[in-house]
Amino acid sequence: MEEELQFGAFSIVPARRSLLREGSAVPLGSRAVDILLFLLNHPGELKTNAEIVKQVWPDTFVDEANLRVHVSALRKALGDIKREPQFIANVPGRGYTFIAPVNRRANGAAPAPRPTLQRFRPERLPARIFGREQTIAAVTGQLTKGRLVTIAGPGGIGKSTVARAVIARGSFEGEIVWIDLSEVATGNLVPTVVASALGILSRSDDIVTDIAAHLRSCNLLLVLDSCEHVVADIAKLAEDLLAEAPDLHILATSREPLRAEGERVHRLLPLDLPLSAVTAEAALASPAVQLFVERADACLGGYELTDEDAADVVDICTRLDGIALAIELAAGRLEAMGIAALSRSLSDCFRVLTRGRRTALPRHQTLRATLDWSYLILSPEEQQALRELSVFRSRFSGRAVAAVLSGTEPEDLLAALVAKSLVVVETASDETRYRLLDTTRLYAGEKLAASGELPDVMARFSAWLSVALESAEQGLYAAPPEEWPDDFAQQVPGLRAALDWAFGPSGGDALLGVRLTVAALPLFFRLSLLDECLAALTHAITFLDARPGLDEKSRMKLYAALGWPQLRATNAPEDGVAAWTTARRIAEELGDVDHQLRAIWALWVDLVNRAEPRQGLELAERFAALAPSSSDPTDAIIGRRMKAATLHWLGRHAEAREELLAMLADYAHVPQARHSVRFQFDQRVTARIIIARCLWILGDEKAALNEVEETMRYARDIGHNHSISNLLAEAACPLALLSGNDGEAAAAIRLLRDHTKALSLDVWHTYADGFEAELHLRDGEYRLCLAKLRPAMDILDRAGFNLFRTYFQSIEAQALSGLGQHAEAHAVIDSALEHGDASGERWCLPELLRVKAMVTAKGQSPEALDAASAILEAARLAARQDGAVGWERRINVDLEALGHEPAQLSGAAG
Repeated sequence: MEEELQFGAFSIVPARRSLLREGSAVPLGSRAVDILLFLLNHPGELKTNAEIVKQVWPDTFVDEANLRVHVSALRKALGDIKREPQFIANVPGRGYTFIAPVNRRANGAAPAPRPTLQRFRPERLPARIFGREQTIAAVTGQLTKGRLVTIAGPGGIGKSTVARAVIARGSFEGEIVWIDLSEVATGNLVPTVVASALGILSRSDDIVTDIAAHLRSCNLLLVLDSCEHVVADIAKLAEDLLAEAPDLHILATSREPLRAEGERVHRLLPLDLPLSAVTAEAALASPAVQLFVERADACLGGYELTDEDAADVVDICTRLDGIALAIELAAGRLEAMGIAALSRSLSDCFRVLTRGRRTALPRHQTLRATLDWSYLILSPEEQQALRELSVFRSRFSGRAVAAVLSGTEPEDLLAALVAKSLVVVETASDETRYRLLDTTRLYAGEKLAASGELPDVMARFSAWLSVALESAEQGLYAAPPEEWPDDFAQQVPGLRAALDWAFGPSGGDALLGVRLTVAALPLFFRLSLLDECLAALTHAITFLDARPGLDEKSRMKLYAALGWPQLRATNAPEDGVAAWTTARRIAEELGDVDHQLRAIWALWVDLVNRAEPRQGLELAERFAALAPSSSDPTDAIIGRRMKAATLHWLGRHAEAREELLAMLADYAHVPQARHSVRFQFDQRVTARIIIARCLWILGDEKAALNEVEETMRYARDIGHNHSISNLLAEAACPLALLSGNDGEAAAAIRLLRDHTKALSLDVWHTYADGFEAELHLRDGEYRLCLAKLRPAMDILDRAGFNLFRTYFQSIEAQALSGLGQHAEAHAVIDSALEHGDASGERWCLPELLRVKAMVTAKGQSPEALDAASAILEAARLAARQDGAVGWERRINVDLEALGHEPAQLSGAAG
């Protein structure tokens, strides 16, 4: 019997090499017949130019131009010269595919023989497969429970590798046939390709029926690899075959489920990444790192991960999302660059991640080709949705998708992209979250930029983010970051991108950028993103200042934020005063009581920081007078805290303490973080800082230190870094020093230094230098004390932060006196006393007088000692007037040293 191949109106008997059209011979050259037969024997598969030339001209060098001539003659003979070919499709630069269905039939009466199926031998299965043992076991188990199992996942994640491992390590007793569908051009060719792979000669136009008939008594595992581009046809074929062949099992790999009856889906996840690894040993616990190291070892002819390389390798694997193909491609680049250079170069991963294995499928040769494959099989609407989703730099919600996508059915488009493994679903929280893998996002972002749609999409994204931040304002104020709605902390990368676009040189939408900046102020502040906040403020204010009246409310808010002390460098104190003065003026013009209060508060803070408490008390009273007009009743409570703090700096410690205790009682039911953004710090923390200081000065050292400890626990619980820094600088460090706890003081100073350095808080970081100088003084290291203290005092003076200047001057005077420079010491301490007289600052007046007395006593003459005693008596009188038992104790020690009996203490305030 002879085999006859039929397609369309044509047939050919290979043994006779004669092409017929409806029974009539069609003239065709021998080379054209060879090309036709080669393509017919591989229907639906792309055959490259090189493969065809090798088949048709096996021992002859032939230019590809000759191939084109013969193919052209063949297509002309078939009448296949239309714009949309029916039989032979050309893939420019690559080769040709026979795209029409092919029926095989045997001439004669005998039935076609049943195919002899060969057991599958896994090809190109790596010697080691990393991190997939549980997956392989799970898929194997699924095959025992169901007859159709699909391994689904994004391109390059290792679906085919897992399928091969399942076969190699599984217990399937029947025959196994593997069919690679990646080169099948259209879905209608699927039955033909399957029949060809099974060796089935179809006698009818219904190839599926013939396949089912042949498989009806076969115990067969059919592996269909790379189904995603013909998924609908595969689903129908699978249902038809499984219904007719009871012993048939099908294992499919696809970027999306088949959605066929009886299907079991196993979603293949990226390789596990290190949570945090600083050593090679820790990094190698991750399958992603194991794969990278194994491929690097193969590429370089020997490689072992070192502690030095560990961080870069972890970064590489993390940025590549644990995608096996991308990691393999990255390791393959090590022959041309080092680990660190490879890590740095991944910002352009599509250029870098090329040159895969020569034997790999074309779509696995480069990362871009892999993503091209996924992208090109999407519908135009799905392609557009994927491009638009690239503006999300982290997790996003369904509501966000609805606001940003331009399609009419955003939920359906999102679901389709999830199904195709291009969007990852996370259901750990109350609301489902989605995200793009970084490589997918970068690819889609390139497509978005090239499409010209970027401005419109970024505008929608920026508008959504602005509205979302505004609507969640109270949540941002009141809740700790880990409880923020919609995971706003994770929106920071997207916020950065939106602001860069809005204010960028391409001219995005500066007014939208202004409103987004205003909406993001609480987020910037609570996450301590001060440098980024300042940059955005500068852009926004510059834009509005050039357009008076455009948006005065936003301009007021921006100037108010610009006045935050944390945003000012230590050499620009006037900037904050000017910003708040401007904000206050605009607030008065707009009748905005809230921002008038903010501005008064900020100007009060500036006066207190400049050690001008007498003027500060005036502003505190103005705040108290305006507060009843506020829509927030707690503003009056804040006013009481401001007044109490000022009273402390004025030396009225008992009044301050009682006022603050009453204030905290009234404030007990106010959301804990509501005012931490409006007034920079958590109000409970700032109040308790002053209470701790007052307790120490009033003589209850133990209670003061306990207050510091409890407040630190509270500040850490609410996660407000600026309040922690404030507590360290104004209470923990100085009170440890005053209590003589040098070890605890040193620890607090280190913590302050580390904490403020990480937050770029120059002023408080400089305070740490001043406190450290006092430790040097106690060790008798006078020169080192001055070397540390004087530059710090200069910085604070230029910054207008003189809150501790007089106290630091007392340290400076003692160091100078220790070096024998008594005149200079007197000048320094007298300057501090003069400032107190002029400004009303009195909180440490007894201590200043005590230091003056001890500097005076250095003269050792009877006159000097008498003068020192007199000054000490004045110091003790000042301490008693202020109820400052803590200061009085120190004075009594010095009186006793001069030979005076210390009088009974005035008593500690409880």
